[in-house]
Amino acid sequence: MYLKKNDKIILLVGVVIIIIAGVGIAMYNVEDADDSNIGEDDLFDTYSYYWDDQTMEKSIFNEKFVGKSEIFEDSFTIQAPANSILTRVELTLSWMDDVTYRGLLSKGHDTLTMELSYNSKMEEGSFTYEGNESYYFNINSMPDTDIVKAESQGDAEDIIEGIFSGQNTATFDIKINVQTGEKFWRILKRMQDKGNDFDLTASYTYYTYALEMENNDDDDMKETGDDDSFNHKIGEFYINLGYGRGMI
Repeated sequence: MYLKKNDKIILLVGVVIIIIAGVGIAMYNVEDADDSNIGEDDLFDTYSYYWDDQTMEKSIFNEKFVGKSEIFEDSFTIQAPANSILTRVELTLSWMDDVTYRGLLSKGHDTLTMELSYNSKMEEGSFTYEGNESYYFNINSMPDTDIVKAESQGDAEDIIEGIFSGQNTATFDIKINVQTGEKFWRILKRMQDKGNDFDLTASYTYYTYALEMENNDDDDMKETGDDDSFNHKIGEFYINLGYGRGMI
């Protein structure tokens, strides 16, 4: 069949466009295949979490009695609320000697010696007659703000709490010794000096987390919308091709 020159041009252009369209369809299907490989990520939501600091005070020993020339030893634990991170503890020792004799010159002042330890850190103090001193211990580092991917908020909470589990407590050891200040030759005064009371209080800082789901709608186009748009354009091409041939 003999084709006119214009028909040949139209046919050639049509073949080229069909080839280009076929390549486009193939590439589009490849992209769909790639999307199907990473589709599992769409099952997970992204949650960001940040931290709020809180401060709490607690009495550890209130008017604890220590007899003269004896050693008091004990352990105690500072515990922040569950699922929090304990970062800093301040321990304050308060003490005053119950002086057994006073005149123009006070005599018989007792001396309290104290040791506080946490892990490998130890703080020491020695006070005659009275003392009010604070000691600082760093427990855990301040947590960072971060994100976590999970199927639900409950799963996200489990992941975060698993990462920071066990960081809300710290155990301390304390040792206190009171030496009587009364001289041996003041027998009656020395016998009256039974010992002393002391107070130990704690002020500690901890962090609790807050969880927030991020917006995952990242301008993703609907799959059906893409297909309809592409097919519509192909249909328009064939319509225009037929229309153009009839007009030539």
